[in-house]
Amino acid sequence: MSKAAKVSSSFVLVAIAVLLSVESRVSAMPGPQAANSSQFEKLLTDRNIWGEDAFRVFASLDRWKGEPSILVFTDRVVGGSKFETPEQAREKAAAMARTMGRPFSKLTPEFATSYKEALARKAAALQVESVPFMEDDSYRLQWKREGAEFLKRQLTMRAVVATYGAPEKTTTEVVHARGDRRPAVLTISEYAGGMLKFVQSDLSPDPGMVDRVVLDVPAAAARILASR
Repeated sequence: MSKAAKVSSSFVLVAIAVLLSVESRVSAMPGPQAANSSQFEKLLTDRNIWGEDAFRVFASLDRWKGEPSILVFTDRVVGGSKFETPEQAREKAAAMARTMGRPFSKLTPEFATSYKEALARKAAALQVESVPFMEDDSYRLQWKREGAEFLKRQLTMRAVVATYGAPEKTTTEVVHARGDRRPAVLTISEYAGGMLKFVQSDLSPDPGMVDRVVLDVPAAAARILASR
């Protein structure tokens, strides 16, 4: 083999080795879906974000089947579906109330471990209600119990960013109610591929506080519940 041919062959071998090395590193990197799942698990088990009652809600997401999302406030959990009349909401609330006596569903191992203490704690049952949602004058389903804490009080968006970094996406939504009331301007910060949305409202006494967290019910149930 000529000297030129040997040099050319060496270059080819080096190029192949570099390519294989790059492919190996890329394949070892977690894909977007794996990264979202990892962040989702951390967020949904973070006791700096959630009160203990929230974990009981997350373990009961099968009761919210058919809802696109739930809105988790400090003192209540509100369904994402909007009903035009109180009768429609009451009918749905009555059907949901009949499911509340069931035991918790089986959870996936990581969430079963994280939620074990909260689920073992004795607590009065959450009450299912149909309520007017003042922000947009719709009627919604709601879970509530006197003294319950779902979202941590005094949770700031600054604290969320300090722990989890900047949101993947930030949008603004203007919510109009009927009549002449001033609309609510919501700042929505998305994490875990949009499965969780931290919402701030300009109607809040402190707009820097997290007013609610919107949880994607189908996506969350698929990760938290072992069987549905």
